[in-house]
Amino acid sequence: MNEKLEAIINEYLKPMPAPPEMTNREIVSRAIEFKDPPRIPYSFVIPLKSDFFEVALVRAFLQDNRQDKPKKIGDVYYDEWGVGQEFTGRGWDHAFDHPLNDLKKLDTYEFPDAASPEGFKSLKPFVERAHEAGKYVVGFDPIMMFERMRALLGFKDLMVAPYTQPDGLEALLDRLTDLTIEVVEQWSRLGGVDGYMTWEDWGLQTTLQMKVETFRQFYKPRYARIVEAVHQNGMHYIWHNCGQILDMIPDMIEIGVDVVQLDQPRLMGHKKLTDDFGGKICFWNTVDIQWSASGEVTDNDIRAEVQLNRGIFNCLMSEAC
Repeated sequence: MNEKLEAIINEYLKPMPAPPEMTNREIVSRAIEFKDPPRIPYSFVIPLKSDFFEVALVRAFLQDNRQDKPKKIGDVYYDEWGVGQEFTGRGWDHAFDHPLNDLKKLDTYEFPDAASPEGFKSLKPFVERAHEAGKYVVGFDPIMMFERMRALLGFKDLMVAPYTQPDGLEALLDRLTDLTIEVVEQWSRLGGVDGYMTWEDWGLQTTLQMKVETFRQFYKPRYARIVEAVHQNGMHYIWHNCGQILDMIPDMIEIGVDVVQLDQPRLMGHKKLTDDFGGKICFWNTVDIQWSASGEVTDNDIRAEVQLNRGIFNCLMSEAC
């Protein structure tokens, strides 16, 4: 194994404080299920201190160190989905060529084998080590349905597809849903995976990217199938979802999403979130990433925000709250 990756893994696997006979995994599971965890679960990146082990970190390291990865900002390449990408040097690149902007091409489009058993076998040693270390192991979603749709169609064509190409849209969503469920089953076969996490941002800064009725008609039934598959395979479903998503949280709760991970909880209002949804879905929040990055926000402001979050959300982890 790469020495740098080994050093990161060793740091990641260090145990976090826990009561006797209780693992970090149990602390996280109790928080998700509102069963009186002894403390708020840790998920710190710098320094790396966490109750979790997110396998996505391993994938990101391996991808960043591929020999064929573009090195120069502005370089162009095509990914495994046939999407033309411009290298940005950030965590995501800029898609400019969309192979399914016309969904009539779907019949001849070749899907990548995202659920290949071989790809998951290479991750098994990391999962086993993390499970043995008592970490809450999080498998990643390589499909990320809504983000994938945006890359395959392009944002404009995706937004109008419910009106211009509804049959093709549903057919593509069904294919991606089936592929996602195959991925879920591959994680289950590895054993030792506690949660399945996706990163799909549905919100703008003021509203959803589309009418919530459109989400309910085309997307919600497919997400419901995926969440059900995750639960049938003994895992929690964790959904990172940025922006103003208040209108869709009731639907997420209805289909059984266990955790919503918010980078902008302040955008929707901490009290609004707890008053409307407290005890119905677990919130995995950070300090609002846009607000805290403002040059006007001080360290003391951030400390006060952390205390506010702890006071408002902490009680929700208890069944009696």
